Amino acid sequence: MFFRILKKDLKRKKTMNAILLIFILLATMFLSSSADNLIAVNGAIDHFMELSKVPDFFTIALSDGATDEIGDFLEDNISISEFEVIKGFTLLNEDVSITACQSDTDNTRYKRTNTLFIQAVPENFMKVFDMDGNALSLQPGEIAFPKLEADNNHLQVGDKVLIQVGEVTQEFTIAVIVKDAVFGSSMMGFKRLIILPEDLAKFENQQGIICTKIYTVTYQDKDTFKKEWQRQNFNVISSIEGPSTIRMCYIMDMLIAAILIIVSVCLIMIAFLVLRFTIVFTLQEDYKEIGIMKAIGIRDIGIKGLYLVKYLVLSIAGAAIGFVLGFPFGKILLEKAIVNIVVDRAEQNFPVNIFCTLLVILIVLSFCYLSTNKLKKISAMEAIRSGSNGERYKAKNRFKLWKRPRMKPYLYMAVNDILSSLRRFGILFVTFCLGTMLILLPLSAASTLKDDNIISSFSMCPSDAYIDTARGELYITDYELLLQDLTDIEETLAANGLSAKTGADMGYMLPCYTENPEESVSYYVLQAVGSWERSYSVLSGREPELANELMLTELTAKELGVGIGDTVHFATTNGAEEFIITGTFQSMMNMGQGYRVSRAAKLNMEYAAGTFYLQVEIEDMDSEEACERLKEIFPDYRVMDAAGCLDSMIGGVISQLDTMMTSIVGIVLVINSLITILMMKTIMTEEHGTIALLKSIGFSSAALRAWQIARVLIVLVTAILAGTLLSNLLAPVFIGPIFAMMGGTSMELVTGTFEAYILYPLLLLAATGISAAFCAGGVRRVDVKEVNQME
Repeated sequence: MFFRILKKDLKRKKTMNAILLIFILLATMFLSSSADNLIAVNGAIDHFMELSKVPDFFTIALSDGATDEIGDFLEDNISISEFEVIKGFTLLNEDVSITACQSDTDNTRYKRTNTLFIQAVPENFMKVFDMDGNALSLQPGEIAFPKLEADNNHLQVGDKVLIQVGEVTQEFTIAVIVKDAVFGSSMMGFKRLIILPEDLAKFENQQGIICTKIYTVTYQDKDTFKKEWQRQNFNVISSIEGPSTIRMCYIMDMLIAAILIIVSVCLIMIAFLVLRFTIVFTLQEDYKEIGIMKAIGIRDIGIKGLYLVKYLVLSIAGAAIGFVLGFPFGKILLEKAIVNIVVDRAEQNFPVNIFCTLLVILIVLSFCYLSTNKLKKISAMEAIRSGSNGERYKAKNRFKLWKRPRMKPYLYMAVNDILSSLRRFGILFVTFCLGTMLILLPLSAASTLKDDNIISSFSMCPSDAYIDTARGELYITDYELLLQDLTDIEETLAANGLSAKTGADMGYMLPCYTENPEESVSYYVLQAVGSWERSYSVLSGREPELANELMLTELTAKELGVGIGDTVHFATTNGAEEFIITGTFQSMMNMGQGYRVSRAAKLNMEYAAGTFYLQVEIEDMDSEEACERLKEIFPDYRVMDAAGCLDSMIGGVISQLDTMMTSIVGIVLVINSLITILMMKTIMTEEHGTIALLKSIGFSSAALRAWQIARVLIVLVTAILAGTLLSNLLAPVFIGPIFAMMGGTSMELVTGTFEAYILYPLLLLAATGISAAFCAGGVRRVDVKEVNQME
């Protein structure tokens, strides 16, 4: 008998049961895939670094080939257990060209994301893997490209590149796109191309080659080694504490993962809210049937069993489909979240998916069982009267029409219904509010990174345009070349009738200490060069002006235990130089550590480690127009605005966030449409008698449709306002700490005004309004005779 009743009920409520099935499916799919991904992501970076054999410490230095002081120092050092010297050379843009590109046949010009290093296949330290996590295997004439570098040039497996250094030219076929634990993150500017040792040997001893070495170390005695290392004051480009720093470099990748996981959790909450509403509403709608069953002697446990069987069937069907779809969905979710890391997707995670599937079924049945507990208190007569004993002691009109004579009747009824049934419409409100927050919280991260002023948080000064001349490595050894390029740009622009000022930031890697020279630490030191005089952002104090003044980041000040007015010392081959701290600033470069000295400071050029992009400020011209003119005047240079410059610096994370935002908005629109259809279908089923009565007293179908639609849209608008307010309050809590980990200790999060307050609200209103209008069309099918359905 139960199964006959179940069969009829499933046929009678096709729309409601179908939507309920979809939400059970979504709950299972999101819960299982999110839990699986949480386990996979947790420790993924550590697992990746272990596979790659990331050293405890490594340093990058230019080599003249004649001497190897660092290698000699490591060879005789008893404080280390193992070391390796990785030899290679740095490539300039002009050294690489594209000879075959499948996705873009006109693509011949190669664009580096930053410093490009080529080396032989690593055998011990710093191993790389293909996109599936397999070890690298190459043949002669083949080359492996890091993913970010390949994506930046629209390259894929099978494409060809030509490398020309000195008199040696060789074409390579891209055999594999690799994930590189050490240099593959978006925050690491140094990128590696991998070829076979015999191919690398062909380029050795060529004129003009920039020989570079990576020295890798495994500690035997960390403290002793660090003290001995700092005493040497070697001239290096960069020195990095392996695991700790590399882990932090993946903060942007983990930002994507964290946002997607938060999205999954919120969608699960929405799914369970819908489940509870559907179950409770169905029980309320079936009071007559419940009363009849009680009247003919069916006990409460039997009635509960009927509903448990129905939702058991629906939950098993939905959970089973969600379980199957959870695997490909979780894989897509993980691939979008972590594109640069080898993640251990062990088979033991399979039980997690099963557990989550069973958990969804258990939660659905628990909702059903708990919701039917009140059946014990309902008599047969009350059940037949739809839960009422026929008397009403409180009026349902909490909103007085006579006080608002100009208010349209349909709008009055909509507002009054919402105020009189807060619990019912509260579920709709919470769902819409969560959906709004799902959009606005990730938008806050994306908008902050897109804001023109964010450049100030990356140790740079905002300007009209940013130029990559592809000769940054040459500036390290030829400071005059940098000054000449800046002058040439100004003169060329002047010849084209444009008055401009240019500038750049030269970086130095200098050992620094406060009191004890034995406790020196190497930090990145920036100095502005060029004709312009721009002000850099300062958190406290002032910018350095004199030759012996500097400002430092808040993280560096905290690490050294110093503040404004204190002194620090730079230890170089010229001896120790004393500088006075005049202020603090924030920087998301180099994990929030570093200094900035004044233009008047005389730093040892032996310690030059790199430059940022050349910057141009054109008089009486905005950034967009300036970039367009510069592209015309300097076709061989890479010209960018602030957003393009930042996206290049952090490896395309902004593009990833944009793609993710599109997916999230699509999901929220679908969820809003489904919940709207479900709510309106169920409520209109209950209101057939009311709608018939309103028709009988003269209400038109158009007015009744407007009444039905207005209720949903009023709840939606209120939810959007609440969701926007909550997002603005919670963004610093959820998004702020991620930027703080990168060094943005005092970040002001930005919300895209157009997207947050116009575009996305209109999209939500359109999708929800169309769904509501579709459902409200059912008003025309209600006959006046159905007024008899009212109790």
